[in-house]
Amino acid sequence: MSRSLAAAALVPLASSQLLAHEQSPSNQEKLLSLQSEPLRRFAFGSCNDQTRDQSYWDIIGEAQPQLWIWLGDNIYADRANLGDRRQWYQLQKANPYYQRFCAQVPMIGTWDDHDYWNENADASYPEKDGSKAIMLEFLDVPQNDPVHRRAGVYQSYEIGPVGQRTQIILLDLRYFQDRNRSQRQLLGADQWSFLEAEIAKSTADLLVIGSSLNVCSPIAALGLEGWQAFGQERQRLFQLLASNDIPTILLSGDRHFGEFYRIILDNGKPVYEVMSSGLTHAVGVKLPNRWRQGEMVGRKNFATLEIDWTGTGPAVQMQLRSTERSDIYGQLQSQFSIL
Repeated sequence: MSRSLAAAALVPLASSQLLAHEQSPSNQEKLLSLQSEPLRRFAFGSCNDQTRDQSYWDIIGEAQPQLWIWLGDNIYADRANLGDRRQWYQLQKANPYYQRFCAQVPMIGTWDDHDYWNENADASYPEKDGSKAIMLEFLDVPQNDPVHRRAGVYQSYEIGPVGQRTQIILLDLRYFQDRNRSQRQLLGADQWSFLEAEIAKSTADLLVIGSSLNVCSPIAALGLEGWQAFGQERQRLFQLLASNDIPTILLSGDRHFGEFYRIILDNGKPVYEVMSSGLTHAVGVKLPNRWRQGEMVGRKNFATLEIDWTGTGPAVQMQLRSTERSDIYGQLQSQFSIL
């Protein structure tokens, strides 16, 4: 459904808040400052309706993440033209709670359907390059970043020194998606080449892959999306992850509830998935999944991942937390040893 910009006005900032924002380091400067130190705590979330209460950014800030990852549906701008879409992003960016958070925490991100274009949108969207430019503008991605020079918004980041290095790869599941081919396409040839090359040359001690859509769930039907609907590509992803022994965690969102999963690849390698959704609205739908760890979280949530580098490898505590109060809904501790 198309949404009216008249229904919401930009939130004004006090002059002191604007001054503080202007004087704070840029997002790029804050990201660069992360490169030399180990990533010990980061947070992510998805499904944020920019017209709803945004005070939860203070709650996320209390968790003191070093990094925030937007995992899609960062705004809801279904079928908006590019001008209106930019204004919806501006509404989010002007919110004082979000401004205060951004002044302290660097961020990166990818998109999903509602910020890309519309419900379950795919590669056929004719203005996807314009939508990409607006999204990267929202994230303050500098013009010299390589993502501007390639199709789609997939990206890779390395944080931390050798022995304590985290690589974060954010996938784009919209720009190339084509369900009308004889063999359905999700990532596209160029993005697959990028992903395979990044993993092949990786010197990371922990690999984090952000997928806006759920990876492990066996359910993808009746409008509910997931890698299950692209079975050959999901198997290709699992085979790629099994080609090395880097401890791996998948991040996902989209479904408006939260869960943890632990899958065992064919070679015995364990891989975790943390699904966090949504920041401003959620539902309680428990779907069958033999890989689920703990209980489904059907309330508004975000996720934190805390990395302990004191052992022989990374130990990661994954938590799903409330955006309404300082509650932890569920947690899972990684066990990366090969079975």
